[in-house]
Amino acid sequence: MWITFAFLLTLCLTVYFYFRHRYRYWKNRNIPFIVPKLIVGNIIEIFMGKYSPAKYVAHLCNEREGPYVGFFILHKPYLAIKDPGIIKRILVRDFQKFPDKIFINDKSIDPTFSNSLLSLGNAQWRTVRTRLSRIFSPAKVKAMQVYTERCAKSLRLYIDGQLNERLNLKDLTTRFSTEVVFSCVFGVNSNCFKEKQSMCNDYAHKIFPKAYVGLFKGFSYIFLPQLVKIFKYQFFDPTACDFFQNVFSDTIKHREISGVRRNDLVDILIDIKNQSGSLDNNALLAQAIAFLGVGHETISAIISLTIYELCINQDIQNRIREEIETVVGEDDVTSHTIDNLKFLNMVVCESLRKYPVIPFIQRKCVEDYFIPETGAVLERGTSIIIPTHWLHYNPEFFNDPYKYNPDRFNGDTSIPIDPFVYLPFSTGPRACLGRRFALMSIKVCLIYLIRAFKIERDAATKGQLNFGAAHALDPKEGIPVRFQRIEQSYAGTLNKH
Repeated sequence: MWITFAFLLTLCLTVYFYFRHRYRYWKNRNIPFIVPKLIVGNIIEIFMGKYSPAKYVAHLCNEREGPYVGFFILHKPYLAIKDPGIIKRILVRDFQKFPDKIFINDKSIDPTFSNSLLSLGNAQWRTVRTRLSRIFSPAKVKAMQVYTERCAKSLRLYIDGQLNERLNLKDLTTRFSTEVVFSCVFGVNSNCFKEKQSMCNDYAHKIFPKAYVGLFKGFSYIFLPQLVKIFKYQFFDPTACDFFQNVFSDTIKHREISGVRRNDLVDILIDIKNQSGSLDNNALLAQAIAFLGVGHETISAIISLTIYELCINQDIQNRIREEIETVVGEDDVTSHTIDNLKFLNMVVCESLRKYPVIPFIQRKCVEDYFIPETGAVLERGTSIIIPTHWLHYNPEFFNDPYKYNPDRFNGDTSIPIDPFVYLPFSTGPRACLGRRFALMSIKVCLIYLIRAFKIERDAATKGQLNFGAAHALDPKEGIPVRFQRIEQSYAGTLNKH
């Protein structure tokens, strides 16, 4: 009995002193930090469902003054960077010292996610990104606009059959985003507007895990890699990966047999494989699924949340419609007219500020780094968090941040917006590769809907959305709205376009 007691006491003391030593990490470096709780560090509020990870990081940033704040997940230290100048160094100026993300990258556990641009380490990431970047050049995105407009017209016709009815905005925008991304990634029709239950839409929605499963997987892939290694679960939904692998394989076979080329992502991936042989089928599939998943979620979320804000702020909706009538009128939508819709661009920018699709940016220091502004030294392996949500809601950077105000992006040089506090798609070499495509798709959809319909809130539409702790941009109650056809001088021509 005494031996057992002595063993347990020794074990407890060992654990206690180990964590006590680890929790002095930031104090020993004179970096302000949040005092952690023994063993769990600073994560207990997340697991209790009190905060989403992004809002919790924002909460920690508000707890301490200064350019950064340290915190702990279990025994591991993390540093949240709050100063725009230091953010610029990490993301751009000294990017070579911070090229990698924190994501666990283990191809034996999760070959699809680990081969994707989201997770690849510096050397492989550079090679793959360089080869994929041409698909999102301005010329390529301009060519994709043709397919995007077809999808927007299909959405408009789909809504036409349900005028003045309560419609779930999220359902509409996920159908549109799936149709758009499927057309541009796989070159096939997903039938989202012809079938009530489209398999393509269902599986696209499943790629990224939702609710608390999504919270757990996303959190553990960044902050608790030990759990991933022990339980060996995959980030993307395995059934969705299997479905899209079949679609991808069939598309490749069809292209190779028929010789058809659309200059889309599939063609570029085939070219990469044939030219270098450096990407196997897993790597090719990983890029397609990552683009499909990220594009689907981003486009759908921002369109639905923008329309929600336009329902709440009818004056803004009317102002966009007037601009569209003036600039576009009865003509087809072109890249030139999109560029000339200045207020529409301001609205989309404000939606991306208020509802950041990347709530925080993660980086890993690959060699010791001296911060000139403060004299602090970051050790090799230090995990960095850049709190996008906190930056976008900081009144020091954005006046009255909880108000939806597109005019903050009117280009007024007297109130300039620092590019390193507004980070909807990150910035620097590892910025979102598909941002041009996403912005084009969002704007095309909004143009077609706003010039054809007056969009109004339903009696069940909430005045304030509740996102909960699990999924940042997916409101718990959905967004019910109603569409009314607009009878204007050019309305009759809309059915032709």
